Formats: sequence, C-alpha cells, structure tokens
Amino acid sequence: MSVSGMIDTPSDARAALLESLGIEAPWHAETIGHGRNSRVERIGNARGEWILKRYHAGGPQSRDRLGTEYAFLGYLNAQGVASVARPVGLDREAHLAVYTKLTGTRIAAITDDAVSQAAAFICDINAHTASPQAGALPMAADACASWGDHLALVRARIAQLGQIEPASDVERDARHFVERTLAPAWQAIEATLIAHPSAADRVTPILSPSDFGFHNALDDHGTLSFVDFEYAGWDDPAKLACDFICQPELPVGHAQGMQFVDVIAQHLAPRTTFVERVSLLLPVHRLKWCCILLNEFRAEHRARRLHAGVSSEDLLAVQLDKARRYFARHIGSTQE
Repeated sequence: MSVSGMIDTPSDARAALLESLGIEAPWHAETIGHGRNSRVERIGNARGEWILKRYHAGGPQSRDRLGTEYAFLGYLNAQGVASVARPVGLDREAHLAVYTKLTGTRIAAITDDAVSQAAAFICDINAHTASPQAGALPMAADACASWGDHLALVRARIAQLGQIEPASDVERDARHFVERTLAPAWQAIEATLIAHPSAADRVTPILSPSDFGFHNALDDHGTLSFVDFEYAGWDDPAKLACDFICQPELPVGHAQGMQFVDVIAQHLAPRTTFVERVSLLLPVHRLKWCCILLNEFRAEHRARRLHAGVSSEDLLAVQLDKARRYFARHIGSTQE
C-alpha cells in the first residue's frame, strides 16, 4: 500500500500498468479521494501527474464500473468534450485504470454560472448521439425507460431495506425508520403517481453521467470539469434532472434546479411535458436518495465503501442520521 510522498517499488499490478503506459519509476502515489466504489490516487514522477483508480471487484452480476467509465470517457474525448479526463490505459484483471489529471479543486459555493456550465456539459455530451459510437454505449445504472421504471426503482429499494436483519441498535433503528417512515411515505407518493396521465408520456433517452452533481465537479478559477462516470449511459432526461436536484452532498437550491431543468428542456427534451414530468417525479427520487443514504445497511454496499477506504467506524450511524435529516427537509413536510 502506497504512502503519500513515498517512492513505490514497481512490483505490483499498479506498477506494471504504469510502466506499460510509459509512466516510469521512480514515481509516488498519494490517495486523494474515496468514491463509493473506488480508490483514487494521484501518481506523479518527474514527467507529470496522472490519476489512477482502483475499482471495487463485484460479483459476476455487478455493473462493470471500470469498463463503463473508461468507454464513456473515451467517447467524450473522441467527440471533443474538453471538460473531462482522458483515459490513458487500464488493467481489467487488476481493476485498474489510469486517466489524465484534471486541474481544479472541490467547489466551495454553487453559483448560477456553475449551474449553467453543468447544463451546458449535458448538452455537449449529447451533441452527437446519433453516431454509432454513442449507440454502442450501455444504459445507465438504474436507467428508466418508462414512468413505471421510476416507481419500480424506489419500490425495490424500500423492499431491500425492509429485509435488514438487525444485529445492533443502529440497525434496529434503521429498520424502524424504513418501516415507520419511508414505507408509509412511499405508499402515499406511489398512490398519487401510479396511474397519473403522465405515465403515457414517451421517453426519449439521452446520454447521462447518472451520478451527476457538483460533488463530482472540479473548479479551476471558475471553469468546471467533471469526474466519475461509473454509472453513465443512456437514461431518461427526467431522471438525470431529478438526481441533479436531489443530490445530497452539494445540493442545489430550488431556483438553480429549475435553471438546470430549463436548459435541458430547451435543448434535449420537449418542454411542454418535461418540466411537469420532473416536478411530478421529484418526490420519487427524493425518497430514492433517502434509500441510497442507507445503502451501507446492505452488506454488499458496505463492502464497497470499505474497499474505497471509508472507515467503518460509526458509518451506519452517520448514514442513518443523514437519511433522517434528508427526509425531514425534503419529504416530511409534504406528508403532513
């Protein structure tokens, strides 16, 4: 395991991959971030710096996060999209990929200009979707091809969380929160939407980063770039818009959310139905994000976070608190 500032000995899969790409030793590796499913390191030598990602190795039915991100970034670079990293090389067996290093730092405050850049980025990545290369890209994770798919996502997540078998006080509290708070709220939301006239609206998918928000953006003196495309692919633009608004790490305000929706409606979706569709589906995805915040109570998700270097200490209690606060802020008042 590498240590910041220390010289690595070129004896493992990481060193072999770097050498094959012409990134010569001596080099140093510094951990710079932990995604939900991967470890991210900055690799540097006398010639420059790169980003290396070590992806979690799931089971045979798991999403190919490495292949998805590498192919999506390859497509964007081929189309001249400048605000993303360039893929340099990969080792599928070792679940490693190397990318060029982007400049910039985490966004401190979300401005209207930042929202405009995010919306423009979505338009840019959809500028050539009629090409065979775009058509070869996969569906996004949890992609929605119909109105019913949106509802089915939350229905399934509620059911999965309802299977928590408490082995501790915090797991018992989580089970009660799901049964007594999330499930009743979901039943009320679903009852109003399951037979809504908008269910008949035709869905025209677009290319989506899927996990898209300012938590996955870098700011270089006012110019944004975007990272993390492990879930990217074709999806309903309404789901993209809802997730952009719902993202809990660096949330946008209501006006900024509508600013983003307006741009997507102007360029990528029929405005007459899109704005209403997003408004109707927003509570669905708010509740979905409550469930996502509780993912760590499902064993396979906790394992991925631990792989990514996230400490297990108090992890469950922290996530339950986040889910409770998110529900109270965004959903609880609408259920009274």
